[in-house]
Amino acid sequence: MAYTETFVDSTGQTHTLKPRFHRQARMRYRAENLEELFADDFKLLKQYINHHQTVQRPRIQELLDYAEGNNHTILESERRKDQDMADTRAVHNFGEYIATFKQGYLVGNPIQVSYDDSDNESVVEFLDEISKDNSFHQLNRSLVLDLSKTGRAYDLVYRTQEDETKAVKLDPTATFVIYDMTKEENSLVGVRYYDKNQFSNNQKIIEVYTPDEILIIDSSKDFKVVDRTPHFFGTVPLTEYLNSSNGMGDYESVLSLIDLYDASQSDTANYMQDLSDAILAIIGRVSFPSDCDTAEKQIEFMRKMRKARLLNLEPPVDANGNEGSVDAKYLYKQYDVNGTEAYKKRVIDDIHKITNTPDLSDDNFSGTQSGEAMKWKIFGFDQKRVDMQALFEKSLKRRYKLIARISETLKEIQNFDLSKVRVTFVPNLPADASNVVTNAKSLYGVVSDETVYSMLQSATGVDAKTEMERIEKQQQNSSLLSIQLEKNSRLSDKDLNEEDENNGERVLEEED
Repeated sequence: MAYTETFVDSTGQTHTLKPRFHRQARMRYRAENLEELFADDFKLLKQYINHHQTVQRPRIQELLDYAEGNNHTILESERRKDQDMADTRAVHNFGEYIATFKQGYLVGNPIQVSYDDSDNESVVEFLDEISKDNSFHQLNRSLVLDLSKTGRAYDLVYRTQEDETKAVKLDPTATFVIYDMTKEENSLVGVRYYDKNQFSNNQKIIEVYTPDEILIIDSSKDFKVVDRTPHFFGTVPLTEYLNSSNGMGDYESVLSLIDLYDASQSDTANYMQDLSDAILAIIGRVSFPSDCDTAEKQIEFMRKMRKARLLNLEPPVDANGNEGSVDAKYLYKQYDVNGTEAYKKRVIDDIHKITNTPDLSDDNFSGTQSGEAMKWKIFGFDQKRVDMQALFEKSLKRRYKLIARISETLKEIQNFDLSKVRVTFVPNLPADASNVVTNAKSLYGVVSDETVYSMLQSATGVDAKTEMERIEKQQQNSSLLSIQLEKNSRLSDKDLNEEDENNGERVLEEED
């Protein structure tokens, strides 16, 4: 039975709604404390896990399906009731298009994470090293893709058996966080569950991450804790990322429009196939030979006439011997081409407009547009990006805080200050290199060199820090060359000859 809910409006009238997802499908779980969560043999925790499996997970799975070309509505069985008619299912992967566009725009260029403390070189080097070892750029890209699809994403920081700190993305269909009741909404526990084996859906292993330890619970053993492992992160090592404050996916609000477009394209394809199977209406009588005295023989004879592109008809004769007219024509549903195509375009335009995703196939969105012109075309998308960027930065800093805590405990770094971590997003937007260089030149000497080189990053592909190091090295080499040239200019020909002879003698000595 489909999910329905009763809504009472401000006038007191009752309405029965049939929403696509349960109203609690994006609910954030909360509890007073660990004692409440674990009391009575994990009673409340069991309720949350069951709720996530039955209410929240189906929504997440459906959103993921729409990003993989498995659009649910168009793929439903018995979509077309006529058994003998075409039943084409045209699936359009708008979910992947929208999610990939956001991923490429937001993290197509790596997120720049710096530490504003030049005196603490150990922390700077450690953060750079752990970012490379964990491929944080690819991790961030995967998280943003999950965010765009499902509205939520999760990563876990842990310590390996090789005594290395690692961070990994978790499956959003089987992961959630339970928060406390405070206004700050601190993480109380993180939960990850999975099948005990790939062919046993009823037997699950539950990993519960508390601020102090990791509990392993086997659901097949009456929810018994089979292992307890302490950790030293000082807080829940599982972090939740949000796409927006309400945790919605980027195309979640246009699923019905995607269904409409799937249906319209499928019906058009069905019409084209049905046209080839149109019914031949004959007004009059077919002139059959005398030996065609059965229905099977008559059908075979008509097939031969069709192959010969010939149809021999006899006019009907009334009671007075008057002959009527003959005619033959195909019967098929008429197709309003202009109206149907205009309807499809309107649906596509609505999908792009509501999701603030530009249609790159639009003629008005050509490759000759300047970077500034394109910025106006994605203005709405950029506003949503800023909100998501702020939420992502908050969770990203929590990841670095977890890494720093365990690293300070193990004496790998000292005096880490989270407030000194700077996160910079570089949107992957096509830029007019000549304008970038011109603007950078105009600001040279007015702002810091680092700011100028940051502006040039979109044109050179080199971040400001690397560029400044290269320039410093170049200047050192130039200084050495200048000193040598100045020295040579002061030497006489005799001195130069003696120096060459001495160099030759040293070479001979080395060879001996």
